[in-house]
Amino acid sequence: MSVTRNRCIFFAIMSSTLSSVATLFKVQGVEHVAPLLGASVGVLFAGLISFPYLAFRRQLPTFSQLWAVRSPLIKLIIARPIISNILFTVGLTMKTGVKAVFLTKMEPYLVIFWVWVLDGKRPSGRHLNLLLVHILGAILLSVGDFTTISSAQWGDAIIFTAVITAGLSYRYAPRVTAVLTPTQTAAVTETAGGLLTLPIALAMCSVALGPEQREGWMYLAVHSVLFYVLAVPLLYASLGGIEGWHSSALRATGPLTAVPIAYFFFGERLSSVQLLGGLVVLTTSALVSRPARKRAEDAEPAPA
Repeated sequence: MSVTRNRCIFFAIMSSTLSSVATLFKVQGVEHVAPLLGASVGVLFAGLISFPYLAFRRQLPTFSQLWAVRSPLIKLIIARPIISNILFTVGLTMKTGVKAVFLTKMEPYLVIFWVWVLDGKRPSGRHLNLLLVHILGAILLSVGDFTTISSAQWGDAIIFTAVITAGLSYRYAPRVTAVLTPTQTAAVTETAGGLLTLPIALAMCSVALGPEQREGWMYLAVHSVLFYVLAVPLLYASLGGIEGWHSSALRATGPLTAVPIAYFFFGERLSSVQLLGGLVVLTTSALVSRPARKRAEDAEPAPA
Protein backbone atom coordinates (compact mmCIF):
# COMPACT_ATOMS: atom_id res chain seq x y z
CA MET A 1 0.00 0.00 0.00
CA SER A 2 1.47 3.35 -1.02
CA VAL A 3 2.43 6.04 1.48
CA THR A 4 -0.10 8.41 -0.10
CA ARG A 5 -2.91 5.89 0.27
CA ASN A 6 -1.92 5.18 3.88
CA ARG A 7 -2.02 8.91 4.61
CA CYS A 8 -5.46 9.24 3.05
CA ILE A 9 -6.75 6.33 5.15
CA PHE A 10 -5.31 8.02 8.25
CA PHE A 11 -6.99 11.30 7.26
CA ALA A 12 -10.37 9.52 6.88
CA ILE A 13 -10.06 7.90 10.32
CA MET A 14 -9.01 11.16 12.01
CA SER A 15 -11.85 12.99 10.27
CA SER A 16 -14.34 10.46 11.61
CA THR A 17 -12.99 10.68 15.15
CA LEU A 18 -13.15 14.47 15.20
CA SER A 19 -16.58 14.67 13.56
CA SER A 20 -18.08 12.06 15.89
CA VAL A 21 -16.87 13.92 18.98
CA ALA A 22 -18.03 17.21 17.43
CA THR A 23 -21.56 15.80 17.08
CA LEU A 24 -21.74 15.34 20.87
CA PHE A 25 -21.01 19.04 21.39
CA LYS A 26 -23.52 20.08 18.73
CA VAL A 27 -26.28 18.17 20.50
CA GLN A 28 -25.57 20.12 23.69
CA GLY A 29 -25.53 23.39 21.75
CA VAL A 30 -28.87 23.01 19.97
CA GLU A 31 -30.59 22.42 23.30
CA HIS A 32 -30.26 26.18 23.90
CA VAL A 33 -29.92 27.68 20.40
CA ALA A 34 -32.43 27.54 17.53
CA PRO A 35 -31.16 24.79 15.19
CA LEU A 36 -31.39 26.86 11.98
CA LEU A 37 -29.51 29.72 13.60
CA GLY A 38 -26.93 27.37 15.11
CA ALA A 39 -26.38 25.62 11.77
CA SER A 40 -25.82 28.82 9.81
CA VAL A 41 -23.70 30.67 12.37
CA GLY A 42 -21.62 27.57 13.13
CA VAL A 43 -20.63 26.93 9.53
CA LEU A 44 -19.96 30.63 8.87
CA PHE A 45 -17.84 30.90 12.04
CA ALA A 46 -15.67 28.02 10.83
CA GLY A 47 -15.21 29.58 7.40
CA LEU A 48 -14.22 32.91 8.88
CA ILE A 49 -11.61 31.14 11.02
CA SER A 50 -10.14 29.33 8.02
CA PHE A 51 -9.71 32.35 5.76
CA PRO A 52 -7.28 34.26 8.04
CA TYR A 53 -5.22 31.07 8.31
CA LEU A 54 -5.09 30.80 4.52
CA ALA A 55 -4.19 34.51 4.25
CA PHE A 56 -1.37 34.06 6.75
CA ARG A 57 -0.06 31.13 4.69
CA ARG A 58 -0.58 33.11 1.46
CA GLN A 59 -2.82 30.35 0.17
CA LEU A 60 -6.04 32.21 -0.52
CA PRO A 61 -7.83 30.76 -3.56
CA THR A 62 -7.82 32.90 -6.69
CA PHE A 63 -10.86 33.84 -8.73
CA SER A 64 -9.57 31.77 -11.66
CA GLN A 65 -9.34 28.70 -9.43
CA LEU A 66 -12.87 29.18 -8.12
CA TRP A 67 -14.21 29.76 -11.63
CA ALA A 68 -12.54 26.59 -12.89
CA VAL A 69 -14.47 24.45 -10.38
CA ARG A 70 -17.61 26.58 -10.16
CA SER A 71 -20.07 23.81 -11.05
CA PRO A 72 -18.95 21.10 -8.58
CA LEU A 73 -18.21 23.80 -6.00
CA ILE A 74 -21.78 25.12 -6.08
CA LYS A 75 -23.16 21.59 -5.85
CA LEU A 76 -20.85 20.83 -2.91
CA ILE A 77 -21.98 23.99 -1.10
CA ILE A 78 -25.64 23.09 -1.55
CA ALA A 79 -25.15 19.45 -0.54
CA ARG A 80 -23.01 19.67 2.61
CA PRO A 81 -22.90 23.06 4.41
CA ILE A 82 -26.48 23.98 3.48
CA ILE A 83 -28.91 21.07 3.11
CA SER A 84 -27.07 18.35 5.05
CA ASN A 85 -25.95 20.76 7.76
CA ILE A 86 -29.43 22.17 8.39
CA LEU A 87 -31.19 18.79 8.33
CA PHE A 88 -28.60 17.19 10.61
CA THR A 89 -28.84 20.06 13.11
CA VAL A 90 -32.64 19.87 13.20
CA GLY A 91 -32.50 16.08 13.62
CA LEU A 92 -30.15 16.41 16.57
CA THR A 93 -32.78 18.31 18.55
CA MET A 94 -34.86 15.10 18.68
CA LYS A 95 -32.29 12.59 19.95
CA THR A 96 -29.06 11.97 21.83
CA GLY A 97 -25.71 12.56 20.22
CA VAL A 98 -24.44 9.03 20.66
CA LYS A 99 -27.28 7.63 18.52
CA ALA A 100 -26.60 10.21 15.82
CA VAL A 101 -22.92 9.27 15.79
CA PHE A 102 -23.85 5.71 14.85
CA LEU A 103 -26.56 6.66 12.36
CA THR A 104 -24.14 8.77 10.32
CA LYS A 105 -22.14 5.60 9.65
CA MET A 106 -24.73 4.58 7.06
CA GLU A 107 -22.91 7.01 4.79
CA PRO A 108 -20.77 4.51 2.79
CA TYR A 109 -23.85 2.74 1.47
CA LEU A 110 -25.38 6.04 0.46
CA VAL A 111 -22.20 6.95 -1.41
CA ILE A 112 -22.52 3.62 -3.25
CA PHE A 113 -26.21 4.40 -3.83
CA TRP A 114 -25.40 7.70 -5.55
CA VAL A 115 -22.78 6.03 -7.74
CA TRP A 116 -25.42 3.46 -8.71
CA VAL A 117 -28.11 6.06 -9.47
CA LEU A 118 -25.96 8.70 -11.18
CA ASP A 119 -23.25 6.58 -12.82
CA GLY A 120 -25.13 3.33 -13.41
CA LYS A 121 -22.53 1.29 -11.49
CA ARG A 122 -24.59 -1.38 -9.78
CA PRO A 123 -23.18 -2.49 -6.41
CA SER A 124 -22.07 -6.09 -6.01
CA GLY A 125 -24.27 -8.71 -4.40
CA ARG A 126 -21.96 -8.67 -1.39
CA HIS A 127 -22.52 -4.95 -0.87
CA LEU A 128 -26.28 -5.37 -1.19
CA ASN A 129 -26.28 -8.18 1.40
CA LEU A 130 -24.23 -6.05 3.77
CA LEU A 131 -26.65 -3.20 3.21
CA LEU A 132 -29.60 -5.31 4.38
CA VAL A 133 -27.76 -6.24 7.58
CA HIS A 134 -26.67 -2.63 7.99
CA ILE A 135 -30.27 -1.37 7.74
CA LEU A 136 -31.32 -3.92 10.37
CA GLY A 137 -28.66 -2.54 12.70
CA ALA A 138 -29.86 1.02 12.08
CA ILE A 139 -33.45 -0.03 12.90
CA LEU A 140 -32.32 -1.62 16.17
CA LEU A 141 -30.36 1.51 16.99
CA SER A 142 -33.29 3.80 16.24
CA VAL A 143 -36.21 1.90 17.75
CA GLY A 144 -34.38 0.50 20.78
CA ASP A 145 -36.68 -1.52 23.00
CA PHE A 146 -39.61 -1.65 20.48
CA THR A 147 -42.09 -0.65 23.21
CA THR A 148 -42.60 2.97 22.24
CA ILE A 149 -42.52 5.11 19.12
CA SER A 150 -41.59 8.72 19.83
CA SER A 151 -40.46 11.89 18.11
CA ALA A 152 -36.93 10.46 18.24
CA GLN A 153 -37.78 8.30 15.23
CA TRP A 154 -38.60 11.46 13.30
CA GLY A 155 -35.18 12.72 14.28
CA ASP A 156 -33.67 9.51 12.92
CA ALA A 157 -35.47 10.03 9.60
CA ILE A 158 -34.25 13.63 9.34
CA ILE A 159 -30.67 12.62 10.14
CA PHE A 160 -30.89 9.82 7.56
CA THR A 161 -31.97 12.39 4.96
CA ALA A 162 -29.03 14.57 5.99
CA VAL A 163 -26.65 11.63 5.54
CA ILE A 164 -28.11 10.95 2.07
CA THR A 165 -27.22 14.50 1.08
CA ALA A 166 -23.79 14.26 2.70
CA GLY A 167 -23.17 11.09 0.68
CA LEU A 168 -23.80 13.07 -2.50
CA SER A 169 -21.03 15.51 -1.53
CA TYR A 170 -18.43 12.76 -2.01
CA ARG A 171 -19.21 12.96 -5.71
CA TYR A 172 -18.31 16.65 -6.01
CA ALA A 173 -15.51 17.13 -3.47
CA PRO A 174 -12.74 15.35 -5.47
CA ARG A 175 -13.46 17.56 -8.49
CA VAL A 176 -13.02 20.65 -6.35
CA THR A 177 -9.92 19.45 -4.49
CA ALA A 178 -8.26 18.69 -7.84
CA VAL A 179 -7.84 22.49 -8.08
CA LEU A 180 -8.23 23.81 -4.52
CA THR A 181 -6.52 22.45 -1.43
CA PRO A 182 -8.72 20.68 1.15
CA THR A 183 -8.49 23.68 3.50
CA GLN A 184 -9.39 26.09 0.70
CA THR A 185 -12.33 23.90 -0.26
CA ALA A 186 -13.60 23.79 3.32
CA ALA A 187 -13.16 27.54 3.84
CA VAL A 188 -14.98 28.50 0.64
CA THR A 189 -17.89 26.07 1.03
CA GLU A 190 -18.41 26.84 4.71
CA THR A 191 -18.29 30.62 4.30
CA ALA A 192 -20.63 30.51 1.31
CA GLY A 193 -23.03 28.15 3.07
CA GLY A 194 -23.13 30.37 6.15
CA LEU A 195 -23.62 33.60 4.20
CA LEU A 196 -26.48 32.08 2.20
CA THR A 197 -28.35 30.67 5.19
CA LEU A 198 -27.71 33.30 7.88
CA PRO A 199 -30.18 35.92 6.57
CA ILE A 200 -32.92 33.27 6.48
CA ALA A 201 -32.03 32.13 10.00
CA LEU A 202 -32.08 35.70 11.38
CA ALA A 203 -35.47 36.31 9.76
CA MET A 204 -36.98 33.13 11.21
CA CYS A 205 -35.29 32.84 14.63
CA SER A 206 -35.09 35.16 17.61
CA VAL A 207 -31.61 35.83 18.96
CA ALA A 208 -31.26 35.55 22.75
CA LEU A 209 -28.02 35.83 24.74
CA GLY A 210 -28.98 34.64 28.20
CA PRO A 211 -26.78 32.29 30.24
CA GLU A 212 -28.24 29.17 28.63
CA GLN A 213 -27.82 30.57 25.12
CA ARG A 214 -24.22 31.56 25.82
CA GLU A 215 -23.54 28.02 26.98
CA GLY A 216 -25.16 26.71 23.80
CA TRP A 217 -23.02 28.95 21.60
CA MET A 218 -19.91 27.77 23.44
CA TYR A 219 -20.75 24.15 22.59
CA LEU A 220 -21.49 25.11 18.98
CA ALA A 221 -18.15 26.93 18.72
CA VAL A 222 -16.33 23.79 19.85
CA HIS A 223 -18.30 21.79 17.27
CA SER A 224 -17.40 24.25 14.52
CA VAL A 225 -13.70 23.98 15.21
CA LEU A 226 -13.66 20.20 15.58
CA PHE A 227 -15.90 19.49 12.58
CA TYR A 228 -15.63 22.28 10.02
CA VAL A 229 -12.10 23.54 10.69
CA LEU A 230 -10.42 20.17 11.35
CA ALA A 231 -12.57 17.18 10.31
CA VAL A 232 -13.94 18.43 6.97
CA PRO A 233 -10.54 19.39 5.47
CA LEU A 234 -9.21 15.97 6.52
CA LEU A 235 -12.19 14.35 4.80
CA TYR A 236 -11.50 16.25 1.59
CA ALA A 237 -7.81 15.37 1.85
CA SER A 238 -8.64 11.66 2.14
CA LEU A 239 -10.62 11.79 -1.11
CA GLY A 240 -7.41 12.67 -2.94
CA GLY A 241 -6.12 9.11 -2.60
CA ILE A 242 -9.01 6.72 -1.91
CA GLU A 243 -12.51 6.22 -3.27
CA GLY A 244 -15.40 8.15 -1.73
CA TRP A 245 -17.22 5.08 -0.42
CA HIS A 246 -13.95 3.71 1.02
CA SER A 247 -13.25 6.98 2.85
CA SER A 248 -16.81 6.97 4.16
CA ALA A 249 -16.58 3.34 5.32
CA LEU A 250 -13.43 4.10 7.30
CA ARG A 251 -15.41 6.71 9.21
CA ALA A 252 -16.96 3.84 11.17
CA THR A 253 -14.03 4.21 13.57
CA GLY A 254 -15.44 7.47 15.00
CA PRO A 255 -17.88 6.00 17.56
CA LEU A 256 -15.02 4.11 19.24
CA THR A 257 -13.92 7.48 20.62
CA ALA A 258 -17.28 9.23 20.82
CA VAL A 259 -19.16 6.61 22.86
CA PRO A 260 -16.87 6.77 25.95
CA ILE A 261 -16.87 10.57 25.79
CA ALA A 262 -20.67 10.64 25.54
CA TYR A 263 -20.95 8.37 28.58
CA PHE A 264 -18.40 10.00 30.90
CA PHE A 265 -18.92 13.69 30.02
CA PHE A 266 -22.55 13.95 28.89
CA GLY A 267 -24.20 10.98 30.62
CA GLU A 268 -25.47 9.53 27.33
CA ARG A 269 -25.79 5.78 26.93
CA LEU A 270 -27.43 3.25 24.65
CA SER A 271 -29.77 0.43 25.64
CA SER A 272 -28.50 -3.10 25.09
CA VAL A 273 -30.62 -3.40 21.91
CA GLN A 274 -29.35 -0.07 20.61
CA LEU A 275 -25.78 -1.06 21.40
CA LEU A 276 -26.27 -4.23 19.37
CA GLY A 277 -27.60 -2.14 16.49
CA GLY A 278 -24.61 0.18 16.74
CA LEU A 279 -22.18 -2.74 16.60
CA VAL A 280 -23.95 -4.08 13.50
CA VAL A 281 -23.67 -0.65 11.84
CA LEU A 282 -19.95 -0.42 12.63
CA THR A 283 -19.21 -4.00 11.54
CA THR A 284 -20.94 -3.70 8.17
CA SER A 285 -19.28 -0.31 7.54
CA ALA A 286 -15.90 -1.91 8.18
CA LEU A 287 -16.63 -4.95 6.01
CA VAL A 288 -17.65 -2.84 3.02
CA SER A 289 -14.13 -1.36 2.86
CA ARG A 290 -12.35 -4.75 2.75
CA PRO A 291 -12.37 -5.20 -1.05
CA ALA A 292 -10.60 -1.87 -1.53
CA ARG A 293 -7.97 -2.73 1.06
CA LYS A 294 -7.39 -6.13 -0.52
CA ARG A 295 -7.00 -4.62 -4.02
CA ALA A 296 -4.52 -2.11 -2.69
CA GLU A 297 -2.49 -4.82 -0.96
CA ASP A 298 -2.52 -7.02 -4.08
CA ALA A 299 -1.23 -4.10 -6.12
CA GLU A 300 1.88 -3.68 -3.96
CA PRO A 301 5.09 -4.85 -5.62
CA ALA A 302 6.62 -7.99 -4.21
CA PRO A 303 9.71 -7.41 -2.05
CA ALA A 304 13.00 -7.92 -3.85
